[in-house]
Amino acid sequence: MKPVYIIKEYMGKFINRSKEACRMAGAIILAVVMSFSLIACSSGKSSSNIIKGGDILPIASKASESGEAAANPDEISITGVLTYIDGTSQKMHYMDVQSGNEYEVSYSGGTDIKSRYDSVITTARLSLGTIYDVTCNRDGWAKSIHESDKAWKISQITGFSADERERTAVISSRTYKYARSAVVMSGSERIQLSEIMKQDAVTVCGIDSTVYSVSVDKGHGYLKLTGVDDFLGGYVDIGTQMVCVVEKDMLLTVPEGEYKVQIQNTNRSMSAGKTVRIEKDTDVTLDFSEYRTRAAQNGLVEFSVTPAGAVMYIDGTQVSYEQPVSLEYGRHTVVLRSNNYMAYEEVFYVTQSYEKKIIDMTISKSSQPGKSTTKPSQTSAGNNNRSTAASTSGNAIVNGTVKNLTEGYYVSIKGPQGAAVYVNNYYVGIAPVTVDKKAGTMVMTFTMVGKQTKSYSVEIANSTGDVSYEFPALPDSQPVSSVAVD
Repeated sequence: MKPVYIIKEYMGKFINRSKEACRMAGAIILAVVMSFSLIACSSGKSSSNIIKGGDILPIASKASESGEAAANPDEISITGVLTYIDGTSQKMHYMDVQSGNEYEVSYSGGTDIKSRYDSVITTARLSLGTIYDVTCNRDGWAKSIHESDKAWKISQITGFSADERERTAVISSRTYKYARSAVVMSGSERIQLSEIMKQDAVTVCGIDSTVYSVSVDKGHGYLKLTGVDDFLGGYVDIGTQMVCVVEKDMLLTVPEGEYKVQIQNTNRSMSAGKTVRIEKDTDVTLDFSEYRTRAAQNGLVEFSVTPAGAVMYIDGTQVSYEQPVSLEYGRHTVVLRSNNYMAYEEVFYVTQSYEKKIIDMTISKSSQPGKSTTKPSQTSAGNNNRSTAASTSGNAIVNGTVKNLTEGYYVSIKGPQGAAVYVNNYYVGIAPVTVDKKAGTMVMTFTMVGKQTKSYSVEIANSTGDVSYEFPALPDSQPVSSVAVD
């Protein structure tokens, strides 16, 4: 953690000494500066996060760089991101956008605090992550805190992404510089950039073309589905946010909000819906165990077909209809084919234990024999279209301009050890675990009993070679168990 520099009463003494030093010879001034430099260096090695010796030098050095400070040596001004505020001790922290140092300043009821529009406001209306112009007196007390008119702020952004290695950020397709000292916050907590999901809504602050802070406005929580054995292979819809194939041990990363969760099995014969409320950084369990597939009911269907000997297909499978055919209750499709007759196709429903169905096929005209296969041909064409689409998709990947370089390589997820690992909502094992490498966004979610669930979003490059990731231990949490709202 970077040190927090304190602007305090020693600054006044240093400034007075600096005035006297200005009247001395150049050699003496150099000696004074070197002596303070040595103090700063030795203090920087302290294990404490608050440096008490060299904290004067960075402030004094900054004062000398500012024309305004030079005009009034009793003041020091910084432009920084507000990262911390304590109303009890009346202290704040600001990350200086110029130096990247974090400074602690004190404030009082006499501090002049104003919004961007020059309106007087209280400290309760100061926003963490916002950029302010701060002026302090010689004792380190804030004389004024004004929201910086040099800064810009964009709120409620979704799809935000940044690359810490390349020092770039993308907002609405526009690329910005991403400051090395940029602050990332969720509420009052500092978090890692990788903890922001693309579905999160964030506020981004910066100056000119550089981003200096990212704050989560609307985060994400986690939805675990249980009792879904009879829905496996089907689909689950989370409002309009996402659609996923139902698998065992799913853990979905979902934006904050209230959603209608719809789930259905593979043949759509059973569906269910519940409303759930997702809160930031909390786990929600939604149970569907009360929904079970009913035992299949069958009915006998006796077919009487003209002409005799026509070939029958029910739901795509050829069947013999010399005896009544046993079919499950519900929707079915029958197709009949016979030489010199028009193809016959019909959708019918089985709703009782026994029923009789009479079908008379139509004789085709000898001058248009092709019509005898009109219906089956359409069905076959439909199948071919699906096959072609799949083939085209495959060819697009193989013959595209971008070659897949990740094939045969792996992503190793080393920690937090012992945590259950989900990749893009699906369970892959217990850390450490290895998964296939695929280019694109990979959202890794970690859960453990008694710990807070955490997600990290990483971009996997389309490149050769294995990669590995290890994340911090999961923090303790207070278990939250929430179920359907209605």
